[in-house]
Amino acid sequence: MKSRNKLLLSFLISFLLIQFAYPQDGFVSVNGKEIVTPDGKPILLKGMNLGNWLVPEGYMFHFQKVSSPRMIYDLFDILIGEEDANKFWDSFRENYITKEDIHFIKNLGFNSIRIPFNWKLFITEYPERKSEGVGYALLDKAIKWCKEENLYVILDMHCAPGGQTGDNIDDSFGYPFLFESPASQLQTIKNLA
Repeated sequence: MKSRNKLLLSFLISFLLIQFAYPQDGFVSVNGKEIVTPDGKPILLKGMNLGNWLVPEGYMFHFQKVSSPRMIYDLFDILIGEEDANKFWDSFRENYITKEDIHFIKNLGFNSIRIPFNWKLFITEYPERKSEGVGYALLDKAIKWCKEENLYVILDMHCAPGGQTGDNIDDSFGYPFLFESPASQLQTIKNLA
C-alpha cells in the first residue's frame, strides 16, 4: 500500500511539475482526453527533449559508473578542480542548446520542446536557498527562442528537492526523500511559485 501511495504521489507530482506553456502567453489545458490550445482546439504535441542540458545524465555522457548529476558534478570537480569545473558547466549550459538548435527542431516539424531541469539551478547553496540561480536566465532564453519559433514548452522538474524516484535520474541519494521530507516538499513548492 505504501509503495502504491508513493507511485500515485509520484504521478501527481510529475503532473503538477509539467507545465505546458503556449507561445502566445496562454496555456494549453486538458479537455477530457485531449490537450487543447487556449482557443479550445485539440492539439497533438510532437516534441523533442532537451535532455542532458540542465540535468547532466551519465548515459548521455557514456559514463559507465557515474550516473546522477551530483556524481557527474563531483567527477568533474575531482578531474579538473572546482574552479575549472564551474567554468566548464557555465560554458556547457551556454552552448549545449542554442537558438539555432531550437530553429532546427521547429524545421524538423516538431511543435513542442520538453526541458528537464534540476531544481538546484534555481537556488543558491544551503543554508540560504535564495531563488537566484543560473537556471532562470537559461530557461528564459530557451522559452524566448521557442516563442519566436511558435513552439510549446513543457517544463519538467526532473530533479526535485529530495528526489522523487530514488534513482540516479532525480539526483537523489538513492531514496525518494521528497515524499517524507517536509523541507523538501516546501522547497519544491517554493521552486514552483
